[in-house]
Amino acid sequence: MDTLKIDIVSDIVCPWCVIGFRNLKKAMEELKSELDFEISWKPYELHPEIPQEGYDKNLYMQQKFSSSGSKSRYDEIARIGKSLNFNFNFSKAERIPNTFMAHRLLWKSEEYKLQTELSEALFSAYFTDGLDIGSKEILAQISESVGMNKDETLKFLDSKEGGQETADLEMNFIEKSIGAVPTYFINDKYIIQGGQEPETFVSFLKKITQKENEANK
Repeated sequence: MDTLKIDIVSDIVCPWCVIGFRNLKKAMEELKSELDFEISWKPYELHPEIPQEGYDKNLYMQQKFSSSGSKSRYDEIARIGKSLNFNFNFSKAERIPNTFMAHRLLWKSEEYKLQTELSEALFSAYFTDGLDIGSKEILAQISESVGMNKDETLKFLDSKEGGQETADLEMNFIEKSIGAVPTYFINDKYIIQGGQEPETFVSFLKKITQKENEANK
């Protein structure tokens, strides 16, 4: 069976990254009898300028968008999320976090083959439960919920381990001028972006597989 390597470039505070992955999962489920998938999550900060302690969400949104514009945008995302069994509760979170530490933790979680589990737990923690994912204690609790050791996670977050590696990974994608997340790199060659519908992913992944097989003949 053919295997496709998929690098998912995303940020935890990006709702379309949630929607895109939920749709990608549907596509992978449809193709599971034909293909295997190796998923890896890569860092991208939508708001790298936000300080470590985070930023008041309401103030930030007032500065970035009109209240009516942001509400209609949120309502549409919440509607799509509901259709994918994901609850976007935009009124819950009070702060927009700096996500670099969470990305460091995702880098570490690859060591335990828990990246996808942690990514989904982080999405739920932020968008559904309104938790501050810029907090070391909150991140340690979330890591424990997916099978990592809480004390070891706290020790890791208190260190500098993974900081340079995470920054280098992010810079790699910035230099590729991806411009938006989610972005999916398949087999390090092919790119598809955005919260695509499942059928779009299915068609794209099938075409890539056919192209790869023809190239290997």
